[in-house]
Amino acid sequence: MLLGLAATPAAVAGPKEEVVAAVDKFLAAKSYHASMSMGPGPATETDFVAPDRMRVKLGTMGEQVMIGNVVYMTLQGKTTQQPAPGGGVAATRSREKVLGNLQTLKVSALGEETLAGVATRKYKVDNSQPNKTSSTFWVAAATGYPVQAVNVAEVGGKTYTSTLKYSRYNDPSIKIQAPPVK
Repeated sequence: MLLGLAATPAAVAGPKEEVVAAVDKFLAAKSYHASMSMGPGPATETDFVAPDRMRVKLGTMGEQVMIGNVVYMTLQGKTTQQPAPGGGVAATRSREKVLGNLQTLKVSALGEETLAGVATRKYKVDNSQPNKTSSTFWVAAATGYPVQAVNVAEVGGKTYTSTLKYSRYNDPSIKIQAPPVK
């Protein structure tokens, strides 16, 4: 403490702490919508409602709904129900699942940028564990929520690029119900 004044958290936070805080805020959201694209094909649309409901629209192929430890898969008008692999939605929601190993996480600030009309702070995020990943990450300056992430990952010697766009945080109109099994 200098001259009896305490530093504010924002004044001492570096790029890594800012990105971790944005991911924590994302993980604490009551709901959100995400759109993910991987190349020229159609985007995959995902809705999440806390604590454990997720709907993934698979383009024209169908949709997958996970509620707790149950997966409902609808393909060509037919819905099946089965246990969710790996512990369901809750098992995928942690800092480490989003960012990888925090000890090997490297983050650098890339300045400010307006993205889809939203003032953001832009970051370069790299990690080597558990897989080599590199992302460009945009965080809304006004809210602290992630707006977009462009991820590049090497898995099994192949490189994959995906773009995730996030919106509708804490939107009470997002509802996810179990579809009827038919």
